[in-house]
Amino acid sequence: MCWFLSKNKTADWETAAEAMGRAAERLEREFETVTTGEVGVLVRPNADQDPDAAKAEVGAALSALSSSDARFDVVSDGDGHPWVVVRGEGLPELAAATEVIGTALEAGGLGDRVIAAIYPFKWKERRVYWMYQPRVRAYTPFAPLGDDEDSERDHPLELRMEAALRKTLPTARQISEWYPIWGMPV
Repeated sequence: MCWFLSKNKTADWETAAEAMGRAAERLEREFETVTTGEVGVLVRPNADQDPDAAKAEVGAALSALSSSDARFDVVSDGDGHPWVVVRGEGLPELAAATEVIGTALEAGGLGDRVIAAIYPFKWKERRVYWMYQPRVRAYTPFAPLGDDEDSERDHPLELRMEAALRKTLPTARQISEWYPIWGMPV
């Protein structure tokens, strides 16, 4: 069943990636919002893991993907959280690669620790983000007014983003599910 036919509009990795891939034309033409050519998948380390061990664990879970078309690197952010940084030419390619990454992390036993897949976009000389959260199985908007945690969020813009794409993407309509993520490597 398609997510838009479902009563609660939730999406697994495959459905979420397909929806983001289809949203490319609408984002670019209607909203003049273009991908940065990267997506970041944030994984929560175990409580007892140091950054190197967490990064190695994510790398091991993705080792079977070396023959896939997905171009990615595993990096750590300033807080020691491992990220899978996916690179691609366009949003459909990035979305497909993100599905492969998400599915591989699940198969590698890390699915419950994936916090989000973050899609950064350029819009009117600023960055805005769509974040797929596997926990809520939906996308949420994030529109920071600056680059650090002391910055404010543009809540009115986030509300407009969600309303504009709720028929295109499976979005979380409850604002309490919309979390900011600062210090992203994408």
